[in-house]
Formats: sequence, C-alpha cells, structure tokens
Amino acid sequence: MTVIVGLTGGIAMGKTTISQFLKSKAIPVVDADQIAHEILTVDEVKVKLMDTFGESILDKNQNIDRRKLGPIVFNDQRQLERLNIIVQPYIRTEIVRQLDTFSASKVVVLDAPVLFEQGYEKMVDYLMVIKTSAQIQVERLMQRDSLNEIDAQKRIQAQMPIEEKVKKADIVIDTSGTIEETRSQVVKWLVDKNLF
Repeated sequence: MTVIVGLTGGIAMGKTTISQFLKSKAIPVVDADQIAHEILTVDEVKVKLMDTFGESILDKNQNIDRRKLGPIVFNDQRQLERLNIIVQPYIRTEIVRQLDTFSASKVVVLDAPVLFEQGYEKMVDYLMVIKTSAQIQVERLMQRDSLNEIDAQKRIQAQMPIEEKVKKADIVIDTSGTIEETRSQVVKWLVDKNLF
C-alpha cells in the first residue's frame, strides 16, 4: 500500500527545497505547480483563458504569459476564482494519473501549494506543512520573483494563512534555519514513520 504524503506551505517558504531533496533521495514527487504550468500549454485551456481574460495574457509566441496573468489574478479574488474554475479540473485529473503511476512505491509525495484550497488533503495519508517567519517569507518572495514588497504581500494574502495549514498538519517543518537543519527535520519524520 503506497503512503501519500501531502507537502504544502506558504509561497516562498521553502517547499521546493524540500521537494528537490526528496527527489534526490529517490522518493517520487508529483508536483502540482509543474502540472499547472504544463496545463497552460493545452490548447483547450489556452482558448478558455483567452476567452476569460483576453488576449493581453499572451506572449509574442501566442502562449499564456504567467507574468501577465499573475497580476490579474493576484489582485482580484474573483479573477483568481475564475482562473481556478478553468484550470483546476485539468490539474486534478493529471495529479490522479501521476499518483496512480507510483502505486508500487512505498511512499509518494504530492507537492501542492493549494493542497487545502483544492481539497487535495482528502487524497493523502499525511500532511507535511512547511513554514518560516513572515519576514523571511517576504524577503524570499521579493528576491525569487523580483517583486516589490506590496506585490509580494498581495501574493501571500491570496493564499490560505499559514496558521490554518499548520493546525491541520501531521508534521510541521520550519525552514527558517539552515538547509541542513531543514533536511534533518524531514528525514527524522520519515524515519519515525518508517517511510525512509
């Protein structure tokens, strides 16, 4: 029986670092963000997004430009909901398909920033929530995405508060220390659960 670990947290809190570490240890990871990026290249999805948000979201090659779409949906909750209505069914279908391909594995990780928001927690056995301080989160996000502080705060506020995610967690990993300290927390929990 495969154990599915749901990996989530707030934006720029260090989830990708943990996801990459798990992959390096040969633990399969289904990456919802990567799936979401790929979904934007599906012709049917592109047409629906253009019909909803207009052609201004396209780049010069007529592909969806996430840098143009981002400000639209992160500045308006209604627009974010419209985006999710279009893309989430495609993302969910692909997540289920990929999880099925790892049915022979002892453990598989579902890496999903909107794990709770989209109800994916019902698909997992354990919930690993990544957290760090609000200050570190803002700094990381500004640096990672070349955002000013106001835009970084808007992206953070568009997500479920990290405190709510932490309440639902089976394990909370604090990424405010060194990468080695973060990794050791993950390994200890996996070993304790006999998953590593």
